[in-house]
Amino acid sequence: MAVPADVSVTGFDDIELATDVTPRLTTVSLPLAQAGAEAIRLALAAHPETAHLMMHGQVVVRDSTAVRAG
Repeated sequence: MAVPADVSVTGFDDIELATDVTPRLTTVSLPLAQAGAEAIRLALAAHPETAHLMMHGQVVVRDSTAVRAG
């Protein structure tokens, strides 16, 4: 199978390798440093409570995904 002619491929975490492969990999980029800092802040809280944390990711479109026909 050929990417993206036959199948589109998407990764997760937007690691550096995503741009070093052929075709360049479409990925979801997440603010992992911010997530880690928030996890530490919550873990060290004086009065830990149940918390929900929402992180906003971003799709980084590269060569491994094809444009869908309308």
